[in-house]
Amino acid sequence: MFRVDLPRGVLYVNVVGSVGREFVELILKLIVEAYRALESSPELLELYIYESSEVKRRALLSEALELGISVLGDYPVSHDAWMGWPRIHVDYEACRDLRREYLKALLYHEAVHSILHGSLASYIVSTGDLEGLPEVNLLEAVYLASVVVKDIEVHSYLAKRELHDILREYYEYASNSLREVHCSALPELLELAKLISPCLYIDCGDVSKLLHETCKSRVSEILSILKRVKSAQGDLSSRTRKLLLDLISVLTRRS
Repeated sequence: MFRVDLPRGVLYVNVVGSVGREFVELILKLIVEAYRALESSPELLELYIYESSEVKRRALLSEALELGISVLGDYPVSHDAWMGWPRIHVDYEACRDLRREYLKALLYHEAVHSILHGSLASYIVSTGDLEGLPEVNLLEAVYLASVVVKDIEVHSYLAKRELHDILREYYEYASNSLREVHCSALPELLELAKLISPCLYIDCGDVSKLLHETCKSRVSEILSILKRVKSAQGDLSSRTRKLLLDLISVLTRRS
């Protein structure tokens, strides 16, 4: 572990396994650049760089089991605040061949999460009873929906700082996965919502051209739902509930 000063805080860097020095230096350069552009940073941030996807999954799963975390996301770059302070995780294996613009956008995205969602409060979501919920894992559905809501907040933060180039690169990276998403179940609708959420702030063109056939008839409605969530008043829990109920109505109306 070693320490790096941020504009308004301190970054502690942990390299797990064998990771090339040039890659570590690139990540640090982009992270520091991100917080300077954002004109803010957490007072305390931990950065973990893992040599492989398997090493990362084992480390995070072990922590999740110890802390009682039920649902894990698996992304090349991710953020959490399970320990009570923000942490960014970078998967060297998944990131080493990414275009630099994509890597930069992913790091900026998670840097904003660390500013906005760097406490345990951002992981406490209560949605009450959800009537008509399709047969899905409720914890997974709430987790995925809360991620979409928090991602909208991240995109808004970037847009307000006129970092639209970051949003465009982030969407271009995310759009590579669009055709893999089907739209026949709630988790898939939530995944599509997450991938197209930058389109609330940038011109994404005709998104339907990139979609699987099962999603083309639903994308405009999902974008409308995202716009309502974007403008909705209330806390994370109420907005997460709204997103879930609106997407459930899409499924039940067309099933």
